Amino acid sequence: MAGNAGESSRNHTCVGIIDYHGDSSSNSSIFKVPQVLRRQKEAAYTPDVVSIGPYHATGGEQFEPMEKVKRRYLQELLSHMKIDLETLIGFVIKSSVIGKEGTVEFEKRARAFYAEPLEHLSSKCFVEMMVLDACFMIQLFRKSLNGQSKKDISDPSDIDPVFGVPCMFQYVCHDLLLLENQIPWFVIESIYNVTVDKYPGIYPAPLPRLVLVSLSTLRPLHHSCNSYINKIDSGDKDNGVDKILHILHLIRTSIVFPLKGKSKGHHLKLHVMHRATALSKAGIKFKRTKPAQSIMMMNFEKGDFTIPQLAIGELTESLFRNLIALEQCYHAYWNEITSYAILMDKLIISSEDMRVLCEAGVIANWLSAEDGTKFFNNLYNGTWLETFYYGELCDKVNKYYDEEWNVWWELLKREKFSSPWKIISLILAIILLGLTLWQTVYNIRDRM
Repeated sequence: MAGNAGESSRNHTCVGIIDYHGDSSSNSSIFKVPQVLRRQKEAAYTPDVVSIGPYHATGGEQFEPMEKVKRRYLQELLSHMKIDLETLIGFVIKSSVIGKEGTVEFEKRARAFYAEPLEHLSSKCFVEMMVLDACFMIQLFRKSLNGQSKKDISDPSDIDPVFGVPCMFQYVCHDLLLLENQIPWFVIESIYNVTVDKYPGIYPAPLPRLVLVSLSTLRPLHHSCNSYINKIDSGDKDNGVDKILHILHLIRTSIVFPLKGKSKGHHLKLHVMHRATALSKAGIKFKRTKPAQSIMMMNFEKGDFTIPQLAIGELTESLFRNLIALEQCYHAYWNEITSYAILMDKLIISSEDMRVLCEAGVIANWLSAEDGTKFFNNLYNGTWLETFYYGELCDKVNKYYDEEWNVWWELLKREKFSSPWKIISLILAIILLGLTLWQTVYNIRDRM
């Protein structure tokens, strides 16, 4: 095929995570982001308004307002259940621990989720932190379904400090989706089950559904959350909710679950993807998949490259970076999210490529074309990838791209079929050519 294949791909350096100092042989699933990833963009991995779990518990003054909100939400729960904190902890430990070890087993199980040593936290502080943070998130998600209007509240002290402030819920959700800002799912679920049992009239749905409904209000998560909710509501026992590790893991599961059972991909070095503008010139049409279960569900068939829409906003980069960090750190994951980031980076080299995909409805970009391009171009730097999930897709696209007649046909359509007058001119030219050939043949026969 004519053209420089190098224009469609850049050589990103993929390096292994060699500076990680946690116990990689353990089953830990909550990590501190390795420096090789963190140095790409520190702010994407650091909470802004709320600290969840032990890693940022001593983070500073910016978390103090939300610490007060945590205690307020805890008191609301305790008041409705008519119990104190010690009683709640007792209920939670009893519901989540099998055996006679009680608090010790609960604490040991929760600490095992963290890859970093936590010896500086006493048993009492650690357990109370787990319960306080879990209660905060449960109340937050419940309140997000009800909402609150300032005009309906006469006493200013009754205004909720999260939902009474524009955009505060989005800021909090940003922090709840950071890898370093997680607590074990079983802790949240244990407390949730106790509150459902002891709190009359409370939201009775399964915890995964509550969390997904709340987070589906965030535009980048809307389709994947709703699709996974439908999966849960369908009664399919193979929905993966019994294996959830923490909230970020739940979100990753909601994105990748439609891929379950499909090919795990090919070796990364074997595949090249040309940029969007080059593919478009070769006759490939980008189309938005409607409806889409997941942004991961791409397909190529007969020149149509169908891609589910991705909404790029302020939350999107942080979300993707933390999902990629989770894949890089947790040994039990494949690299579906990382593969997605690599493929989109290869498609989008410049702002022109971004415009091609935006015009096709594949990307809903809240940023400028240049900022949207930079979003993909730097997203996966510093990662290590053994397999590339979209290998077969790349092969199909490249095979179509390398067939010369596809390019000539596309050029013909653009040059000759772009307006009615050009079509008429082409038809007349064909007729004239036919008449000329006929006249030539007739003259030859006449001379014979």
